[in-house]
Amino acid sequence: VVETVDVNRMLGAWYVVAVIPTPFEKNAYNPIEKYTWDASKKRIDVDFKFNKGSLNGPISSIPQKIYTGGYPTSTGRWAASPAWPLKLDYSIMDLAEDYSWVVVGHRSRSFLWVMSRQTNLERSIVDAGLDLAKKNGFDLSKVQYPEHSDAPDADAARNHTK
Repeated sequence: VVETVDVNRMLGAWYVVAVIPTPFEKNAYNPIEKYTWDASKKRIDVDFKFNKGSLNGPISSIPQKIYTGGYPTSTGRWAASPAWPLKLDYSIMDLAEDYSWVVVGHRSRSFLWVMSRQTNLERSIVDAGLDLAKKNGFDLSKVQYPEHSDAPDADAARNHTK
């Protein structure tokens, strides 16, 4: 787990490029998470949007919350809350020095995310993230690679305009 994270640099858009999905993320296309700091509640609000079932399928939105345990810096051990009162492990396993990509895992080894600031990420970086996950006990046979497109609905999901 990453020792120090600059919370502000984690804010903004993250495209999911490889994932061992939660039940909510299965069949997701154009998946993007937008992180915004809520100073009054001392947490990150997550706007997770994707097209359901196809590249131009209907847009689904799953709001979530992330508790960092510190601000403006924290460790990489965060907690994600898809619904109150749940707070699930969100461990930042690896992070680019320039915050251009991140590898996040769940301690159960059931869920994994490789995310990037762009819709694609160099294959060598994805592979290195997945290698790290494998060394930490994740079953890579469950990894999916969500498709991203420039379809109008994909733009709406990315820009959060619908």
